[in-house]
Amino acid sequence: FTLMPTQPIKAFFLLRILSIFFSAALSQQPMKNYEKEWKKVDELTQKNLPKSALDQVKKIYSIAKKDKQDAQAIKSLLYITNLQSQTRENNNILSIKDFEKEILSANQPARSLLQSIVAEMYLGYFNSHRYQLYNRTNTATFQKDDIATWTADDLHKKIGELYLQSIKEEKLLEQTKLEPYDAIINKGNVRHLRPTLFDLLAHRALDYFKSDERDITRPAYAFEINNSSAFDPAADFIKLKFPTKDSASLQQKALLLFQKLIAFHLNDAKPDAFIDVDIERIEFVNQKGVQSNKKELYLGALNHIVHQYENNPAASEAWYLIAEQYNTDANEYKPFG
Repeated sequence: FTLMPTQPIKAFFLLRILSIFFSAALSQQPMKNYEKEWKKVDELTQKNLPKSALDQVKKIYSIAKKDKQDAQAIKSLLYITNLQSQTRENNNILSIKDFEKEILSANQPARSLLQSIVAEMYLGYFNSHRYQLYNRTNTATFQKDDIATWTADDLHKKIGELYLQSIKEEKLLEQTKLEPYDAIINKGNVRHLRPTLFDLLAHRALDYFKSDERDITRPAYAFEINNSSAFDPAADFIKLKFPTKDSASLQQKALLLFQKLIAFHLNDAKPDAFIDVDIERIEFVNQKGVQSNKKELYLGALNHIVHQYENNPAASEAWYLIAEQYNTDANEYKPFG
């Protein structure tokens, strides 16, 4: 579930990302799809008439704003971003500013989704300029109004802040269900693992926080997952503290977000979403942890899940990971070594 506004936006993705929210706001007014208007956009695009298509999308945006159809307004913005990429210089930076302007006037939970989208837009900009960014020196007093002058640390700081802001309204997002928008959502086969907007946005943030993007500029006091308790059963894990002087640590933020997601689903009647995120947490700790007995802790944590939920298909992933570890051990076995 990714968004790279600098690349062509696929129709199926738009339907999915733009239709997963606003249950509270939209429940009080009928949802409009503007099918006739969007059909005209598709026709103009197929005829290779981007300027005419852009004019049509801008009309849809104006109507959607007037009708308070937030999903359609954001869909329009995404289309505008891509259509303008063919004619506008510095489109990536200008599009980020367009979306940031939209955030200022947006209500919740639309604002949360916009913040998540903008975070990924900044990440897309970073990925496009990665090598030149890491050659820049950080400055303390320089006024950085222009994104083009930012360093890698500046961008990572902004990206992290936006992802955290996107899940700040935790209770509201937890109550925002996805089902009312099935008509314009590509459900896939694991919708039950992301039942709320909080789940969806939190996992988008996790995709970033689980990465190694900031490791190149790690400080001497960088946060490390060295506590064996990080593998503890979920009910104990969510009570742990992960203090650090490394306020920029992505790994620490990932652990804290795992705690939120696991706590949210800990007492679910159907534990599928809980099992899924807990296995993801165990995998992450195994990948990033530096414990001396990490493999033993890893297998112990997985075995706890499979024995606790041995009759639940959601635990199949844990069985697979255990088998994968044994297979790795077998391949490394040297009988005459």
